Amino acid sequence: TVIPDVKDISKIKRGIALLPDGYKQIINLYLVEGYDHVEIATILEITVSTSKSQYHRAKKRLMQIVSEL
Repeated sequence: TVIPDVKDISKIKRGIALLPDGYKQIINLYLVEGYDHVEIATILEITVSTSKSQYHRAKKRLMQIVSEL
């Protein structure tokens, strides 16, 4: 595995900050805090499939933002 350098990590953090609130919440719960989709669904009172689809949309948007930074 490749360890991202500090510049990449700071870009990702800035990218997360620029996400809409709903996407930011899913990304933080999944990537930062380490919850799985079942746990996220319970926390946010949504379905597991909604958690997964929101995560994939958020990740796609985050990658787009980071590539533009």
